[in-house]
Amino acid sequence: MPFFMGRTEIWLELTKPIAALLAAWFYWGFYKKTYYSGQGSLATVTAIFSGMVATGISLVWEVQVFDFFPELSQFSRAIFTGALPEESSKALIALWYFRRVGKTLSLADGLYFGLTVGTSFGCIENIFYSFQLEFWPSLLRAGTSLPLHAFSGGILGFFLLRNYQIRKAAFSSFETWLAFLGVILLHGIYNGLVADGEHGILFVPVLLGLSFIVLEFLVVQAQVTFPFEMMQTENLFLDDYSMIQKYSRYDSWLRKTQTGESITEIPLFRSLSAGRTLIAILLFGIPIFCLNFYLFSPQLIPYYLISIDFQQFIALFMEYPTWLGILFLLRGFLNPSFFQERILKVPLFLSVTLGTHEEEEPTLAYSLSIRGFYSPVTREPILGKVTEASFYIAGKSFVGIKAMPVWKNFRQEDPNHESGALYRFPNIPWTLIGWRWTVRIRQQIRNSFDILYGIKFRRN
Repeated sequence: MPFFMGRTEIWLELTKPIAALLAAWFYWGFYKKTYYSGQGSLATVTAIFSGMVATGISLVWEVQVFDFFPELSQFSRAIFTGALPEESSKALIALWYFRRVGKTLSLADGLYFGLTVGTSFGCIENIFYSFQLEFWPSLLRAGTSLPLHAFSGGILGFFLLRNYQIRKAAFSSFETWLAFLGVILLHGIYNGLVADGEHGILFVPVLLGLSFIVLEFLVVQAQVTFPFEMMQTENLFLDDYSMIQKYSRYDSWLRKTQTGESITEIPLFRSLSAGRTLIAILLFGIPIFCLNFYLFSPQLIPYYLISIDFQQFIALFMEYPTWLGILFLLRGFLNPSFFQERILKVPLFLSVTLGTHEEEEPTLAYSLSIRGFYSPVTREPILGKVTEASFYIAGKSFVGIKAMPVWKNFRQEDPNHESGALYRFPNIPWTLIGWRWTVRIRQQIRNSFDILYGIKFRRN
């Protein structure tokens, strides 16, 4: 008997928006229960209504683009009437919220707010499309666009809040803009694949997998980062904290190496639980079962599932269960301790001399980037007073570079405490940074060949 025989048209129409609501509930609940136990219901309700407002902004934007540019190519339509207005509206709402309460939030709060906004946005959009699309395309859209909106919203929430909590300097917003353009490109590719309507939909799970991996990495970064309010008690910002934390992990390696202590290896991945593995196996069994129909009895597919084509069958009953199995299997698979406690081997020793001729102090520079560096020092610097730094890296000297101490770690009552200070560059020394990365990349290439092929390159 056909699957839909005897079912009313009303039931079919109701099933489509219900599927959109269930998809939203699943992905939002999945991430909230797995990763987040922070703010109460007020933040959630605010994010849900913010997603609704973002949907309205996006619709107005899209209508205006259609009115002014009716003859757009398929790719331009995917970007300028879909990805750009939708991601921009979510970003605008998140910026409004973070401007009001951003200093009291953690990165986990920002990621959760963005994810909830994206889930709300995707749910409203899918309900809207459910009354325009046929049954199977509507289900396919509900199951794929919802996680895309949720994941992209979480990524935007993380980077937009982070942008409020880093020290303002040249190129301080570069990573935020890169993330914003990245989610627009990802969303645009998704729109193009769905609009293709044939083989394009088969590649949608690949996009979902990429966004899932990025979000997993950001979730772990949020978990191992201290709350911003706590950092501000020491006049630190998020990027300051990351530089100091990296120095601490380098310093642990130096101390253990000098004393001959063993270094405990911390695994990158967590162990899989039995329950999670069982659910994943059951989900992986669905596409295997459906594959038998596709290979040996394809004529039965349109008989039991009326009006479905083979691409939709593959996407909905083979690829999508596989995607859900991977989601259950790999959720929380990254180990936060790997990013917080793992001891780092110093990749490149950077010599630096701080101060003028009268007050020179030779030391080492750690975590060198366009933002600045951290150095162990014995002379207590004056915060905010610009000094000179001269670097010596792999045979090249860089002298007279301006550096300003913005944070110091001194304990006058503890003579055994290793003092240090965090320095920022008022002007980015591009030549120094470029040479540092050239040497680092060259070193990594040599090490890779040594490990893989046993080829020993001559060191200068």
